[in-house]
Amino acid sequence: MRYGSVRRQSGESLMSLMIGLLVSIAVALAMLSMFKVSTRYSGQAGQDAAADAQLIAAMLRAGVSVQDAGYGITSPSLGTQLIVLSGAALSGTTLSGTRVSAGSSGNAVLWATNTAGTSGSEKCAGLLFVDSSAGSGGLYYLGPVACSGGSLSAWASLGWSSTRWADRPANQDAAAYDQTVISFSVASTSCKPFGVTNSSGAVVLTIASTNRSGAALQDKQCLFNFK
Repeated sequence: MRYGSVRRQSGESLMSLMIGLLVSIAVALAMLSMFKVSTRYSGQAGQDAAADAQLIAAMLRAGVSVQDAGYGITSPSLGTQLIVLSGAALSGTTLSGTRVSAGSSGNAVLWATNTAGTSGSEKCAGLLFVDSSAGSGGLYYLGPVACSGGSLSAWASLGWSSTRWADRPANQDAAAYDQTVISFSVASTSCKPFGVTNSSGAVVLTIASTNRSGAALQDKQCLFNFK
């Protein structure tokens, strides 16, 4: 008597199903981790871009404003109508700091101008970078305040008003802000403003900082009111 051959059942075993499930979970976790890393770096790149854009805009605005230095004053001179301070700080309307010599950098620059063109109308203004937390730190425009004869010899006794031009963005982390420091320095050297061929100056103001990538930023302004 012949009996038919018995067929073995084929299919996935419980062990292979468990292994497949573990592999799927590992792949899903790896993809989730990559997504989190990508999202984090994208957010950081956005913050860096916002900080750099604000920094560059502030430096450009500072360069435009300082072109008033020496205007309307007869024979303005470095050290009298233009000075740089280190360790400068503003408390109310009182400005403190230490004057530095040409070539040295500081966190404030002051200058005199006379846009009215009449004797006794001289004003003093300036720029101050405060290295402090959000809400109080940033780049400030000082003045303008009346200054006798356009001289900055008594700069510490002038009642300085202030307007903050730039602070860190609201979503910027503390590390980004701490890296953003603006400094000023002046040098006696002949120069010509960009695009100007029929006039020259004798003083260059350098506005310097560092972006979030660590690259040095410099804006050199030829102050052609100083001859």
